[in-house]
Amino acid sequence: MAIVLILLSIIITLLISRVIRDLFKLKGIPGPWELPFLAELRMILLPFTVLYPVLQKYIEDYGGVCAIYRTGRVYVMLSEPETVEPVLSSYNHIKKGDYDYAFLRPWLRDGLLLSDGSKWRNRRKLLTPAFHFKILEDGMKCLTEKSEEITEKLLATKGEPTDLEDIIRSSTLGAILETAMGVPSSDANGYQQHQQEYQSKIKGITESIMRRYYRLWKHIESLYRLSSEGKEFFNDVNRLQLFTKKVIKDRKQLYLIERDSKPGDKKSKIKPFLDCLIELNVSTPGAISEDGIAEEVDTFMFEGHDTTASALNSALFLLANNPIEQEKAAEEQMEIFGDDNRVPSTHDLNKMEYLDMVIKEVLRLYPSVPIITRSLTEDLKINESITVPAGCIAAIMPYFVHRSAKHWDNPEEFRPERFDTGISRHPFSFIPFSAGPRNCIGQKFAMMEMKTMLSAILRKCKLEPVTTSFEIIPTVVLKSDQPILIKVLPRK
Repeated sequence: MAIVLILLSIIITLLISRVIRDLFKLKGIPGPWELPFLAELRMILLPFTVLYPVLQKYIEDYGGVCAIYRTGRVYVMLSEPETVEPVLSSYNHIKKGDYDYAFLRPWLRDGLLLSDGSKWRNRRKLLTPAFHFKILEDGMKCLTEKSEEITEKLLATKGEPTDLEDIIRSSTLGAILETAMGVPSSDANGYQQHQQEYQSKIKGITESIMRRYYRLWKHIESLYRLSSEGKEFFNDVNRLQLFTKKVIKDRKQLYLIERDSKPGDKKSKIKPFLDCLIELNVSTPGAISEDGIAEEVDTFMFEGHDTTASALNSALFLLANNPIEQEKAAEEQMEIFGDDNRVPSTHDLNKMEYLDMVIKEVLRLYPSVPIITRSLTEDLKINESITVPAGCIAAIMPYFVHRSAKHWDNPEEFRPERFDTGISRHPFSFIPFSAGPRNCIGQKFAMMEMKTMLSAILRKCKLEPVTTSFEIIPTVVLKSDQPILIKVLPRK
């Protein structure tokens, strides 16, 4: 008993000393100061749907720079474009918040999303050619097929109130598999069954990650692995990684067969994402290992479909609830295509100016990525009066940046015309794909995919609302607290 009391005394002393030290370091940065255990108790007792309103209240009370405690760490929330810019534009502050992304590591390991330093720089350089505009153009046929597929599935709901999320997610996953990974749409290798399993397990994995993040007792990995939730999580992660290994193995075999069948063919060819990695692995020793390929495939299969699905789901919700804007977007499609069912070209996509504004306004109101964090390894000067000390975590929440009343007139309104090309704004007031050196490498593909799918839907479908509002839940990707129900009718 004496030993336990001594240990408790040491822990309490360390916590108090840390709080005093942090208070001293953060002098001048406003925030709701409270003892760490009270902050943790709040996070345990409050439902996830209350988190954003709580943070919104902090921003209203303390402004665009606000310090809060979480799990014994100091987070400095940045919610105005002017306060966000020094972080995102920096080549020094590129280290992701270790703690915030830690529970993703068993799954995504050290791929482009989670790596930093020289590894991140080298991988970014290696992967950039895989997103060449010619590759994006070559993917149009596949995106059109997936767009037709999603449209048929939406119309098959026959006007019944339907949660469209799974339909959307299936199409975006199929699109990333076929365009970036080279997986055929046919089921010759049993891919459809694997794809269905992948899709079902993604939801459970991301929900487990967020439950773990907000529950301190789940942070100790050795104990978490023994729990029923932990066992299910690691089993699901293993199943997903087995699928990606199959994708890589099958694609590598095909690559080697094609290479050996045309040994004299040296003509340069634009290759999809996975082929670029395989070629580097085969032809350039040390460039990237098979484990490295697996890291990036896991990362891009998740990021390449889940964030886009979230954005498309939000787009259908907003269009259903804003019929004037929906009709305007549909009219633009009819002006471009008429009754022609041709595969859209990049020229067609470039003419979709209003749809482009719609998508950007969707991403402003409901950015797919709820939080971006950086571990500060050196002091960060925000402005003349505030410097965030090294050791803190800079937390950027695009949702709040995008709703800043200083930069957006009536920010809660859905108003696509905000993004008319003649309107200027702060360069960091709109950051759905992050910004600066660590911006999203696949953002052009994501915009192309969303345009192609929404174009097909608007030409054939009319959307009517059932769900008119919802609360957001900040999971790994932004989610609603309830199914978003929409009626889909044939467009006359």
